[in-house]
Amino acid sequence: MPGRIVKGFSDTQLRQHFWLGSFFALCSAIAFALNLCFARIAYDHGANLHALNGFRSLVFLLYLVLVVTASRQSISIPSKDKIISLFLGVLLCGEMYALLTAILFIPVALAILVMYTYPMMIAVYGWVSGRNNFSYLAAFMLLIAFAGLFVALDNSTTSFSGRGMVFAAFAAIALATMLLLSERVLAKNDNNVVMLYMLIGTCLIVALLSATIVDLDWPESIMGWTAFCASAVFYVLATFLLFKAVNLIGPLHTAIIDNTSPVWAIGFSFLLLNQTLRPMQITGAIIVVCAVILLQWTNRPAQT
Repeated sequence: MPGRIVKGFSDTQLRQHFWLGSFFALCSAIAFALNLCFARIAYDHGANLHALNGFRSLVFLLYLVLVVTASRQSISIPSKDKIISLFLGVLLCGEMYALLTAILFIPVALAILVMYTYPMMIAVYGWVSGRNNFSYLAAFMLLIAFAGLFVALDNSTTSFSGRGMVFAAFAAIALATMLLLSERVLAKNDNNVVMLYMLIGTCLIVALLSATIVDLDWPESIMGWTAFCASAVFYVLATFLLFKAVNLIGPLHTAIIDNTSPVWAIGFSFLLLNQTLRPMQITGAIIVVCAVILLQWTNRPAQT
């Protein structure tokens, strides 16, 4: 499997893992986009980001507790992996709040664009560290996908803030680091157990913030609560599938497909929020999707 060393699997199983992981990554990107759209609706009906982040983190934690309990899995993992898993939760929380802080200083489109440079960070890290073989075609397609993303997210704005760019860049670094670290831990431990410790770390940070320096504002209407709960469900689904994809196809291929999430957000914003798409945005979306499909096809496991 490209970019991963997988032992004990036949070529057929490797191909199945590749396409299943790619499907999980795509579903994760779509679910994350839906999460953002429903979050926007929840905000419009009185909720704030602190209440939403706390609620969806708690929902995810409870879900994992139920899954682990129902399957009677042992939650015992090596101390080092437990610490890394808790740290992954801190990174998840940091990435989340860094991006939300960035949009206070720069346009949302620019913040998302900066954050979604993280697949390029993972690709460069893989080439520099020797974990992945350098490919001119892969590098070219990454640049094409990034260019398409830039076109799709263009808001024709000149607003700029160095502080906002720094926060958005930190969100990208945190997400790239989280995916790279999670691959190593997931390879040795059960996915659900790793994510359980991860969400414990996230919930501890969110609980500390909620109890000290932030206020929680809840939805004020049925529509608000519906969107609030839907955002939490899609967030849990997106995060769960993201780590399933990392475990199957590695962080690089997962990141490449996840890079389509802003494009899906544009489409769902049109359907759910009645936001009009410009021809340039549609062109950029087509470029990103085509680049991702071609890159995944050229990097599929070879048949024997």
